[in-house]
Amino acid sequence: MNQEKIGKFIAECRKNKNMTQQELAEKLGVSDRTVGNWENGRNMPDLSLFKPLCYELGISMNDLMSGEKISKEHYQKKLEENIVNLTVNNKKIFNKRLKIFSSLLAFVLIFFIVAVYIYNFYELDVRYDGRLMKCSFNDNVLTYKIIGNSVLNTNYVERTINGEKYMFFHSTINIYNKRHSNWEYGESLAKMVNDEQIPFGFELTFDKEKNQTQIINVYYTNKPLKKIDKMNNEELKNELKKSFKMCSNEV
Repeated sequence: MNQEKIGKFIAECRKNKNMTQQELAEKLGVSDRTVGNWENGRNMPDLSLFKPLCYELGISMNDLMSGEKISKEHYQKKLEENIVNLTVNNKKIFNKRLKIFSSLLAFVLIFFIVAVYIYNFYELDVRYDGRLMKCSFNDNVLTYKIIGNSVLNTNYVERTINGEKYMFFHSTINIYNKRHSNWEYGESLAKMVNDEQIPFGFELTFDKEKNQTQIINVYYTNKPLKKIDKMNNEELKNELKKSFKMCSNEV
């Protein structure tokens, strides 16, 4: 079917009926802009509107699909052609809509996979909180504790400047653990207020043999450890001013 030809034919028939686009639109329950798009060949009327449109214009559906008045001797042949063209056109429309639907489905699926990945594996940096993060040296054994929370992911890096060791600790938390973290913190706080044993937390203990001969300074940093590990000594000295000193084995 020639969409542009059909559009011009609709406009011609409408004018022959002395109807405006607005009047035809009101009879069909569509907007005048929709009628204008038909007549300009931008798109075709919906199949459900073929019969009422033909009634208002005083033409047959065969005329409409042909974009012209069909004579009786050519009516059957043109009807067969239009049926074939309509089938082909509908198939194209279906395939186009199927492609759009498939693309949207793929987008939604990718979005869902990314969202699940972020929810399960993306880590948020945890800022320093002196109420939760403690460290101490007892008999040259370093103990680092997280109090009242067991779902923080805690790591550290070691750097040496002028013979002194600096240990930088940093914690992260997965998004899916955030709600659990808040619950643990609240529960631990309630226990602490009642002078009961705090139910959550973990600790890291470092062998005393490794801590006997070197001064060790323990800091907590709000920055990811990868950044700390890449700093040169001068950058690291500046970073010490921004970090939180927690303990040291220096007498």
